[in-house]
Amino acid sequence: MEKKIVEVTENTSGSAATSSNFNIDGMIHLPQRFAALNRLITRDLNGTSRNPTFYLYTKDQITTFLQNPYSNQKNLRNAAIYIYGASSHFRRLIQYFTGLTDLSYVLSPHKIDTSTVKPATIGKQYRKTLNMLSAMDIKNQFPKIITVCLREDTFYGTMWVTNDNITIQQLPSDYCDIAVVEGNVLNVSFDFSYFDSNSEYLALYPPEFERKYKLYQNDRTKMKWQELDSPTSFAVKCNTDILNYSIPPFAGMFREVYDLEDYKQLKMTKTELENYAMLVMKLGINSDGEWEMDLDKAKEFYRNLDNVLPEEVGAVLSPMEISKISFDRSTAGDSDTIAEAEQNLFTAAGVSTLLFNNNKASSNALLLSIKADQAITYGIVKSLEGVVNRFIQSYPHGKNFKVTFLDCSPYNRKEIGEQYLKAAQYGLPTISYYCASQGVSQAEMDCMNFLEDSVLDLKSRFRPLMSSATMSSDDAAGAPQKDIGELSDSGEQSREAEDGDNNE
Repeated sequence: MEKKIVEVTENTSGSAATSSNFNIDGMIHLPQRFAALNRLITRDLNGTSRNPTFYLYTKDQITTFLQNPYSNQKNLRNAAIYIYGASSHFRRLIQYFTGLTDLSYVLSPHKIDTSTVKPATIGKQYRKTLNMLSAMDIKNQFPKIITVCLREDTFYGTMWVTNDNITIQQLPSDYCDIAVVEGNVLNVSFDFSYFDSNSEYLALYPPEFERKYKLYQNDRTKMKWQELDSPTSFAVKCNTDILNYSIPPFAGMFREVYDLEDYKQLKMTKTELENYAMLVMKLGINSDGEWEMDLDKAKEFYRNLDNVLPEEVGAVLSPMEISKISFDRSTAGDSDTIAEAEQNLFTAAGVSTLLFNNNKASSNALLLSIKADQAITYGIVKSLEGVVNRFIQSYPHGKNFKVTFLDCSPYNRKEIGEQYLKAAQYGLPTISYYCASQGVSQAEMDCMNFLEDSVLDLKSRFRPLMSSATMSSDDAAGAPQKDIGELSDSGEQSREAEDGDNNE
């Protein structure tokens, strides 16, 4: 029976999400640990449990942190985590970049002599390696890694490996660092003093941590930082050109996020002030300098008026003229201020504002902007490619294979697919690449082909679907209509005008 493995995640305070009274007796061997993880208590509602800690920094503090990012790695990381939860603009930006890849991959032979290798041997090794990739569940686990990299710059992880499952566990970033690059993959060095105050979580980490924690207890000076075993432990970084410290890729826009909230608060304050009014009761003075009305009687009228006025309207009794001085701007001006702040925010992030609620965007400008942004995400994907290849090539059946992630996303799937399909039509070996670009993995392609051909015999039982290739029609003359992304700006205007005429 296949064991179910629950992924252990880290909260913002760097502690594993579990209760302090978790029963860890007898958890020594790996299968026993996974049996315990099958029913993991994440919170003890009747006892004491640790809550995530959030850090709200001021704009001035953010500016100070950015002046020395090396010494303020933790503060900048905590600020990024807080802003990710508090700002819908920042969260949407991170999710947008994460969605610029569908993590399509192809497993191909690597470093083999095709003239001497036995196809049967390669076939067995291929299927074992393919099963290993299926157990890794790349399309579900890797988007979490990419999100952390885009938000905090560096993801530190380790793997739980069994015959049926490979689960990636995130390590507490505050206790991790990078000191070694092995095979173009970043290795993790871990600060084992973490378990001095979190000893109850030691059993929720792979056995390696327990073994190395004992080494640290014997020598707390030299064994505080220890490199974790590769290839099961790894680090993935967005800013690969800066290895000495982590800095959130979008740290430069943190201040703009605060500015946007300030502008919104100012507009709300102005709106509230505009809802207030004031009534002035003028108490006149004659030429002799005497009140035209008895002062006590005037005060009585003033109190009567003040008692019946709503909270939004005030009253004042004055012997002098009161003139209104207004600093109001037009409503359009207020809206432009907030729109300009939003534009500055995305400009600081380095992305086009055409992507987010901009009615002036043409499809071509939008697609070109997406392609430029996709290169940032694909850089992280290539780092993940190195992690996967180092892992599978550490096994005897995987040493002659490599994984290649395609530069494919929901925005260019059709374009990439057409390229691979055209290459296949000319005899190039790109069938697997085409299927991967359309969301069909090699394992699914193999199994579905077997099911439809050998089991269900669909190709002989089903007639070809009706299409322009199997039928003709006088009504369908002319070339097929192009997609929006294939039109020029003038072509878009012509189609809109044509649609308008047809609607009339």
